[in-house]
Amino acid sequence: MNLAQRMKEIEARFAEIRKVSETASLEELEKLEKEVDALNEERAMTAKKLEMMRKFEPIQITETKSSNREVLEKRGLDLKEKRTITVSTEEILLPAHVSTTLSPIPFPVVSRLADGLNVINLSGGESYRKPYVKDYGIAGLTTEGQAYQGTSEPVVDYVDINRAKITVLTEITEELEKLPAINYQAEVLKNINVSIKKKLIQQVINGNGGANQFTGIFSSDAKCLEDSTPLELSDIDADTLTKIIFNYGGDEEVEGKACLILNISDLYKFATLRHPDGRKVYEVDTTLHTIDNVPYIISSQCPALTDSTTAANTLCLAYGSLSNYELAIFSGLDIQKSTENRFKEGIVVYRASLFAGGNVTAYKGFLRVKKVAAAG
Repeated sequence: MNLAQRMKEIEARFAEIRKVSETASLEELEKLEKEVDALNEERAMTAKKLEMMRKFEPIQITETKSSNREVLEKRGLDLKEKRTITVSTEEILLPAHVSTTLSPIPFPVVSRLADGLNVINLSGGESYRKPYVKDYGIAGLTTEGQAYQGTSEPVVDYVDINRAKITVLTEITEELEKLPAINYQAEVLKNINVSIKKKLIQQVINGNGGANQFTGIFSSDAKCLEDSTPLELSDIDADTLTKIIFNYGGDEEVEGKACLILNISDLYKFATLRHPDGRKVYEVDTTLHTIDNVPYIISSQCPALTDSTTAANTLCLAYGSLSNYELAIFSGLDIQKSTENRFKEGIVVYRASLFAGGNVTAYKGFLRVKKVAAAG
């Protein structure tokens, strides 16, 4: 088969793919995308071969030298220069190339907080009641013949986790959706997942416990934390981490498996704090995510204690085990696509919804740090 005929067949196949892709499923689109990539490469190579054949087509020699010179000059060759030939870029057929991948944001856009929560699947539920222990009894001393003394019943209470509806809406043009080089549908789905996760984190920290809301760690309605007094600090200093650690937990032991949740500005203060002789106060490891071996998680949802614009009495940091917060998933992530609402504009709309809820489910499960005005 000659090259010109093959080029026509390739263009014809492109036209067929454009028509088929309008009604193709996601699985069929993935197959068509691979075929389009192969066709793009073959079209580029075929075009290059055709151009080479045109430039190096044998020259017909005539009887007179002058006619041969005219033929050569028509080819764009300069006979006065016998060593080099310069051809402008406009005279070369260069195939257009389109990258098959989108450049992602080069840094994390979702806090790692979402990876450590205690997630439970309650598909189809409306609400969830979680019991927790507030205290245990203590044995007594009983003399002979007297009634047994001491209390043995643990003190138990409950917290409710009610479902909230989390939604996201995203739109793209039909032209973007049909471009064969880049899988824009995959990016749309990725955006939906990231958006949902960011909202979950916002609710886990700052949900106010009201209607259609989680009960967040900083919420005044977090029942498990009502007996936990926030640690009051005006700034981060050499004793801050020690104060946080020793103010968390019970009276019998210092907890060693907790995690510090904070704003990146406060982490910067930990990292840059120095002793009078210039030595670091804290060893911050941004690879292992630790401050003096204490795990930390950054979240932009936490107000910065060290920010001068953060008002007094604002809860800024939290310290505790992430498993002490329970995230209940009441439904799967439902994603739907519509081409009807903005049909005339050629806009494709995706919408997604998730029913979930959350609450602190361990007694005094987190120590919260409250900003106060500096003394003096």
